[in-house]
Amino acid sequence: MLVLTVVALAVDDARADDFQLSVKPVLCVTDNRNPSCDMTFLVVWASDSIGYYCLFSDHGDAPVRCWSEARNGDMRDERTVSENFSYWMAGPDAGPRLAHVIIEVLHLDSDDRRRKRRTRHVWDIN
Repeated sequence: MLVLTVVALAVDDARADDFQLSVKPVLCVTDNRNPSCDMTFLVVWASDSIGYYCLFSDHGDAPVRCWSEARNGDMRDERTVSENFSYWMAGPDAGPRLAHVIIEVLHLDSDDRRRKRRTRHVWDIN
């Protein structure tokens, strides 16, 4: 089961928006053979108030994209993922976060014991 982590915060009393941010997918599964995932993220956001909003991520200081005089927006972001990171919405100055989503990377050990186990037949005594 995948769980989407979304946190909505009020910036101040004048901008106490109901802000939604959705990112899909929110999980990357890797193993020793493939230590990263090449993914295309669909980012969709909506606010009750028209404003100037920017999407940020942990991969850089500059906004990924900004929208002016907008109440909602969407975009696709292609990237290679090998560790957890976040997307968040804020004003153009990267001030208080309006909404936040964590993209998780799950590392599986490809040395699964079930694959190493010798197959046995019912009549095998050893």
